[in-house]
Amino acid sequence: MSSLRIQILFVLVPVTVFFMTGCELLSSGNDSVEAPQAVSMRSIDEEAVAEAMQVLLASERFRARLLYADTLHTQYRERVFVPVWVRGEGFPARVAGILRFLLRAEDHGLDPLWYHAPQLEALLDDLLAGRVAEAKQDETLGTVELLLSDGLLRYSNHLRFGVVDPRRIDAGYHLPVQRGGLREFLEPLSTPDIIAYLTNIQPTNTRYLRLQAAYAGFRDIKRLYRWPRIPDLGVDKLEVGQSSHAVPALAQRLLLTGELFASSQAPLRGTVQLVDLALHSYELDSMRLQTLGSFVYDSTLARAVIRYQERHGLLVDGIVGVRTIARMNRGVDAYVDQIRATLERFRWLRYPESGRYVVVNIPEYWLYAVKDGEVEATMSVCVGEPRPAGYAAQYQVYQQTGKRRHEPKNHETPQITGEFTHCIVNPFWHVPWSIAAREIYYSAKRDSNYLNKGRYKVYYRDSLVDASSIDWAEHNPYSMPYKFKQEPGRGNALGAIKFMFQNDHSIYLHDTPQQWAFKRAVRAVSHGCVRIAKPMDFARYLLDGTPDWDVARLQQTIWSGARSKPVFLNQKTPLFIDYYTAWVDDAGVLQFRDDIYRKDAILTRLFQRMREHAGA
Repeated sequence: MSSLRIQILFVLVPVTVFFMTGCELLSSGNDSVEAPQAVSMRSIDEEAVAEAMQVLLASERFRARLLYADTLHTQYRERVFVPVWVRGEGFPARVAGILRFLLRAEDHGLDPLWYHAPQLEALLDDLLAGRVAEAKQDETLGTVELLLSDGLLRYSNHLRFGVVDPRRIDAGYHLPVQRGGLREFLEPLSTPDIIAYLTNIQPTNTRYLRLQAAYAGFRDIKRLYRWPRIPDLGVDKLEVGQSSHAVPALAQRLLLTGELFASSQAPLRGTVQLVDLALHSYELDSMRLQTLGSFVYDSTLARAVIRYQERHGLLVDGIVGVRTIARMNRGVDAYVDQIRATLERFRWLRYPESGRYVVVNIPEYWLYAVKDGEVEATMSVCVGEPRPAGYAAQYQVYQQTGKRRHEPKNHETPQITGEFTHCIVNPFWHVPWSIAAREIYYSAKRDSNYLNKGRYKVYYRDSLVDASSIDWAEHNPYSMPYKFKQEPGRGNALGAIKFMFQNDHSIYLHDTPQQWAFKRAVRAVSHGCVRIAKPMDFARYLLDGTPDWDVARLQQTIWSGARSKPVFLNQKTPLFIDYYTAWVDDAGVLQFRDDIYRKDAILTRLFQRMREHAGA
């Protein structure tokens, strides 16, 4: 047996692979856990506990531990401070049952510290073990009562609606946001069956549960295994047939997250037949190994690299280059944070469970057209360029001066929703002022025939003017009085058709003559609108049910060179332009993409600050 195979099997024995397909869905809070039995302690004096709670709520030091001190004071005052959870009947089983949910908040990417769960667990243990002096029992029970209520309010709100309101941290978020009112917020304190309530608010939609299972897997890896780092290859790039001392680490990395195991029927989570499975799944080219040695990058490893590149949105070529190595050498914490951020995004918005709708996922550069849960059309898209790294500082300068020339470029595609109402065949392109000032002006200044070649018309106060008569050097690009409109036809920036939905950002989906962009792995190249690779396939989906129009008639209209005309759709189909960088696809494969607009980074920093504050 080759030395490389021995190394791989050595890595394999402790590793359970469960990422590529067949992710089992984890239940959240529904598993059977035996509740602790009440132990010998003096009977709970509810009046004494009520008095202790009043003292605690009057203490600034204790109130600082609560997120909702004022709300809790109001609610308990209305019930004369009678405890909700710490009562003789059902204690401590009731508290322990609630605590089980709070302690498992990490299953959702939430931190149990935010809900006082570790403190509550310690207090309950002390009470049950008889480590609390009798003189301190009422105060301790009052502390448990108030911390539990405070944690419950926060936990239920986070689980149902998300930890944060996305509109408060992201100016580009314009998707529907569901936030509960006061009645929904206080519901945990008045529900007759708190365990049933906590069970029922656990997310149940498939995309959330799939990602939650993958999250558990990465947490297992972080806890149990060493995350390998790929050393310098010793060559610029590694192709099939070449050798490198980095090959064993590469194989170990691919084994750890499952790409090296992937087959038509990958192992289920928990399989123990790992050695046999390795022998069947990792068939090295033995003849080449004898010739080249155990550090060869062979075709089997190359296929595993291709799987890795596919699930990370990289250029799929099976070559181990700089980008592939850089992605593999991201720490496991980065993946955990990425999934945690996406679980939060999935709590913000749930797509319809039936009917028709369209989703554009910005970091994936992909569109899904769905009908009753089934994807009817799918295609690659191009989205807006990311803002420059120094955007924040540049924007501050712009705010101070108010001058357009200081306004930094922001071509990022916003997260918005709307309904497709019509499409426009052979559209004109009305050039936005920002593109006119930053691009069209300078192109026209350099090349006197640029506007004519591009079939642009120039307008002054809505009147057509001769572009050749304009001395562009006499004008400031940010204050010039001209507007530009590109004629339909060959070379038009919008292609042959654009798809319209009402929104406040002048965003639409459209065809494009720049087909080269769809061959790239990174397709953040537009000025904000969404370019689609298969406009006729998308039109076929939207035109379903629209009388007198089909794709054949659309194409005939385009080829005829007919003037721009709208085609109104019989069905108004909802659109969600969304942003998520981790998900489990319909084949059960966990996918990752780059955080191109640095939105996950904002959430990760926010969560970190919350942890630091909770642990202080």
